[in-house]
Amino acid sequence: MEPHYEAWMPPKVIGGSARISDAQDAGIGKFKMSTGKLERPFHGVRSLTRATTAHERALQYRSKLKREQWFGGITAMRLWGLPLPRPWRLDELTRLVVPSGAYRPRSRGVQASSLIPSRLAVTVLDDLPLLRPVQAVLHAADELSNEDLLAAFDAMITSSKVYPGRHQQLEVWSAGGIGAEISAWGGGSAARRAEAALGLARPDVDSQQETRLRHVLVEGGLPEPVLQHIVTLPGGTRVLDVAWPQYGVGGEYEGDHHRSDSVQWHSDISRERSLTLAGWTMLRVTKRDLRPEHRGALQREFWRALSRGGWTPS
Repeated sequence: MEPHYEAWMPPKVIGGSARISDAQDAGIGKFKMSTGKLERPFHGVRSLTRATTAHERALQYRSKLKREQWFGGITAMRLWGLPLPRPWRLDELTRLVVPSGAYRPRSRGVQASSLIPSRLAVTVLDDLPLLRPVQAVLHAADELSNEDLLAAFDAMITSSKVYPGRHQQLEVWSAGGIGAEISAWGGGSAARRAEAALGLARPDVDSQQETRLRHVLVEGGLPEPVLQHIVTLPGGTRVLDVAWPQYGVGGEYEGDHHRSDSVQWHSDISRERSLTLAGWTMLRVTKRDLRPEHRGALQREFWRALSRGGWTPS
């Protein structure tokens, strides 16, 4: 953006964006705010830059947000850094929530819905008013699978220091605390599905892909694995994403950085070699393995490995 366009923006600018009406109130002509050099993220809003994250997009709408309007659903989940099945895209609708009976915005790029007052548990995060984490998940439940709900709750109860994307102000929740918030929601299909997912949530998960791996394996009839299992070897300790120590079988999710980072790649090979020498059977899992069409094959591979280790289905 050329520097002089910044001078065209009115004093009331939030995240590099402003309403055309605020510009006119500041004596800035509509023609200047209509230049093609400015982005048009929402009706009546002009921005200096194009949003690249959900947070930037929310800031662009912030100048339009009125009293008793909050970011909700998937948008609020993204602002909290909770995992979702798809990365944010520029054409994703910004979700808003208002009290029952209040006006629901119908601007381009926005999807607004109503909630009864008892479900409007709200707060402010990075100057953005939004639903609290559990309520955001419940509000988004109709757009999420049971596995997505499980991933969100795993992310909330984990104490992992390396879980990607979690907002630094997202506290570590207890399962009991989440359960109380679900109960306060007051029933309905979202609450029932959330309660079921919460019952499967486990602490110590390092990523949503680890959640999905565990869910796929258990869904396939395999015994629930130990998470972040520590193996002591002559050369040091190794931590396995999922493991069945009694059968000597472990699984590791390999993100793209394991492939693209040569240091990580060599470390992985050395790690797997030392575990194999210690008698472990290690299975490495990729993003492709977790796609619906490949899950059956993955389940069968773990089934065979566990069977060789002595496991028999009950």
